[in-house]
Amino acid sequence: MTSSNSVKVTNVAIIGGGVAGPALALCLKKHHNIMSTIYELRPAGDERGVNIALAPNGVRVLQHVGVYDELRAQGFSYEQLQISNAHSQPLGRLWHGSRKHYNFQCLRIHRSTVQKELLKEAKAQGIPIVYGKKLVALTEKHDGVEITFADNETVSASFVIGADGVHSNVRDLIMGTETGYSGFMGIIGMRLARDKLHKSVQDVILPDFVFGKTGFVAIMPSNYDGTEVDFFSTMPYPSHSRKEWDELSQDKTKLQAILRERFGKDWPEFVVGITRDYKKEGLELYPFFEVPPLDRWTSTGGRVILIGDAAHAFTPQAGQGAAVGLEDAETLAHTMSREGFATDHMRFLKIWEKHRQARLVQVKRLTDINGRLRSPDPPLVQSLKEWIMWANFKWSGPMGKLEWLFGYNAEDILSHY
Repeated sequence: MTSSNSVKVTNVAIIGGGVAGPALALCLKKHHNIMSTIYELRPAGDERGVNIALAPNGVRVLQHVGVYDELRAQGFSYEQLQISNAHSQPLGRLWHGSRKHYNFQCLRIHRSTVQKELLKEAKAQGIPIVYGKKLVALTEKHDGVEITFADNETVSASFVIGADGVHSNVRDLIMGTETGYSGFMGIIGMRLARDKLHKSVQDVILPDFVFGKTGFVAIMPSNYDGTEVDFFSTMPYPSHSRKEWDELSQDKTKLQAILRERFGKDWPEFVVGITRDYKKEGLELYPFFEVPPLDRWTSTGGRVILIGDAAHAFTPQAGQGAAVGLEDAETLAHTMSREGFATDHMRFLKIWEKHRQARLVQVKRLTDINGRLRSPDPPLVQSLKEWIMWANFKWSGPMGKLEWLFGYNAEDILSHY
C-alpha cells in the first residue's frame, strides 16, 4: 500500500515561457521527475527584450538546469565592475561575479537568448510548450485548477504557476493587484562596436558605471569577446499613460535628446560621444513598473502560485530581476518535490513564501538605494554621494558586503523543511 505522504505532484501548468517559467519546468523535470506544461502568450521565436546582467545567484540556477555552458559562449563573462564619476575618477571596484568567491562570473547576455536556450532544453526534455495561449479564467477547486484560454480551450492542472511577468494575468485573476509606475525609466542602446568609441575609453576598465550630477550611465561589453558594448541609463521620469509611453518609445529623436541633455557635456568623452554618434533608431525605452508588496504569492487555496515578476517586480537597478526569478523557480521546484507536498501543500508553500519574501525585502532595499544613487542631484549633494560610495568601498572592500546576495544557493530552502 502506498502512503498518502508519498503521492507526487503531477500535471503542473506553467503560465509564461520567459525565463522563470521554463527554469521551473526544467528544475521539476530534471531534479525531481515532475512533468509540467508551459503555456506562452507570445508566438514561438519572439525575441523581444534587451541585454541583462545575470549575477552568480542567477547563473547558478542556469548551471543546475543544464544551459549555462551554451549561454556562456553567447554572452560576456566578467568579474569586476568599475564605479567612477563623471570626471573619470574611480570610486571603487565591485566583485559582480567571481569564480573564487561565488563559483561563477557575472554574465551579460540578451534576455531572449536565455529564454531560447531554456525553451530549447525544455523541448529536449519532452516538456510540452504551447504558444499563443492567453489566459482568461481560473477556477480553483479542492483538488486542482481549471484553466480557460482566449481560444476557449479549457485544461485542468493540479497546480498552476503564474510566471507571466509584471503585468501578470494570473495575479490579476487570483488577487486583482495592479502594477504601478516606479518613477523610473530606462534608455538602452545595444551593439556598439567597442573600437568605434572615443579613444578615451581605452583608459577605462569595462564594465563601468559612471555617476554624475545629471544622473547615471553604464557602459558594458555584451558579446563573448567584448568587442560589442551596450550603454544604458536609468533615470527618474514623470508618469505617463500607456499611450504616452508608446509614443515616447517610438520617438527616437526625443529619446536621443533626453540622453544628450543629460550626458552631452561635462561627462567623459566616450560617454558624450555615444549620445552624439549612436544611431537613434537603435534606442529602446523601458518604463519600470512595480508590483506592490504582496501578503501572499498564492491563491487562497494554494493551488495557484506566483513567481518572478508576477510576484515581486521592481526596478532593475540592482540587476536582480531575472536572477531572483530563477531563484524562485528552483526553490519552488525543491518545495513541490518534498514528500507530503501533494497532500499538505499549504504548509509547505507558507514556508517557501516566508523564506522568499524575506530575501526579496533585502533585494528591494538594495534596489531602492541604487535608484537613489543614480538620480540627478545638485553638485554638492552629488559630491557627497560620490564620497559616500568611495568611503563605502574603502570600508567594505571589493566584495561590497554582498555575499548574502551573490552567494545564495537555492538548495538552502531545504533546511527550512
